[in-house]
Amino acid sequence: MNQQINPYRILVVEDNPGDYVLLKEYLQLGKLSVEKIFHAADMAAAKALVKDNSFDIAFLDLTLPDSSGIDSVIALNRLLPTTPIIVLSGLSTIEIAIKSIAIGAQDYLVKGEFDEKMLVKSVQYSIERKKTIEKLRESNERYEMVNLATNDVIWEWDYHSNSGLWGSGLMKSLGYCHEDLLIKDNWVNQYLHPDDIDKVNEKIDFTLENGIENWEEEFRFRCADGSYKEVFDRGFMIYNEDGSPQKMYGAMTDITGRRKLEKALSDQKLSHQKLITETTIDAQESERGMLGRELHDNINQILAAARMYIGMAKTNKDNAGELMEDSFKLVDNAMEEIRKLSKTLVAPSLGELGLIEALEEMLAGINITGYTYVQLDYKKHRNIDKKIELMIYRIVQEQLNNIMKYAKAKEVDIQIRMEGNLLFLSITDNGIGFDPAIKANGIGMKNIKSRVEFYSGDFKILSSPGKGCALKVEVPV
Repeated sequence: MNQQINPYRILVVEDNPGDYVLLKEYLQLGKLSVEKIFHAADMAAAKALVKDNSFDIAFLDLTLPDSSGIDSVIALNRLLPTTPIIVLSGLSTIEIAIKSIAIGAQDYLVKGEFDEKMLVKSVQYSIERKKTIEKLRESNERYEMVNLATNDVIWEWDYHSNSGLWGSGLMKSLGYCHEDLLIKDNWVNQYLHPDDIDKVNEKIDFTLENGIENWEEEFRFRCADGSYKEVFDRGFMIYNEDGSPQKMYGAMTDITGRRKLEKALSDQKLSHQKLITETTIDAQESERGMLGRELHDNINQILAAARMYIGMAKTNKDNAGELMEDSFKLVDNAMEEIRKLSKTLVAPSLGELGLIEALEEMLAGINITGYTYVQLDYKKHRNIDKKIELMIYRIVQEQLNNIMKYAKAKEVDIQIRMEGNLLFLSITDNGIGFDPAIKANGIGMKNIKSRVEFYSGDFKILSSPGKGCALKVEVPV
């Protein structure tokens, strides 16, 4: 047992002078290191001393002029809540002395039946017991503070009695009452969703059979109103010296909100994937339709005319040379049309020259018509992924195609710049504009949106009838 390093400050509340003198002598004979002994003949005097002094130990007579019995113990314990109290009892008050330990005293001595050795032992025992009680009290206070500070359900479970206690989180998170905090039966069968009972029992049995200290599991826990919440539970098992399970302590967290958010994000991701797939299919069908029309309405007609000239040359020997020359021109024309068509499907310059050069080549073909003038403004940027460059190229190509078809714009301004890790693209025209709420869901816009979202970018359309259109894209690189 630990010894006191500093001298004791002792309070003796005793109305009998003889008993006080005898106790004082025993304290001196016991060779305790005493700084000072304070004497109070009644509870009123004790209160006066407590105001200006602190004490390491207090002796209390159960029969005082102004207080007696249990009331004295309660009164002194309120005055000195952290000081150990030793009750001094006569033969007639032994029963009261025993009860006094239950309400705050640390020990009792029967007057006339103790000596200096027993006195010293009682002092040391009482001090150590008080320290233990104070540590336990502080621990319980921390436990209660944790319960108040968190919505987690803290719990303890006795393996042998199959019972335990829930923390106050059971009331805050799951709607139960204070009377429900006592676990009177197997909590797994009592509170868990029927479909989760076997899973949790198997996990606990496996933990105990293998002497594992920690376990965790997710399951559905029944609320007071009969509904279920998804929880994440983890526990710590304490085993006896022979390895048999004794108690388990744990904490249960409500993860219902988290699971709903995860499902919403998963659904959103699935929705985006469906949009990308739908847009891709629509784009493919649109390109196939455009290819079919170009091949049928233009190139097929040119080749048909060339075939006709060649056939005529075979039967008309006089004009064969001229007809063959016209056929060669038509074949050259068809080849040029195929080249133009292929350029709309493939960006050959990206691999060799880079994004800006490829865009300039695209814009040159538009500006040469003289109907719409497209200006490209860009600031030099570090090398970025070729796939992102191709995405920017396709977005510009798609938007310019929309502008040429529908906007009736005379001027188009394209800006590309880098700011930190973001690549910004802006395409602005002075055309007739439109209402985005009505016309922003076409295949072209959906295609642009899906490309941007695939690279975790942001996409905006700003337009109104008669005021042109501005497409804004930013993509992390």
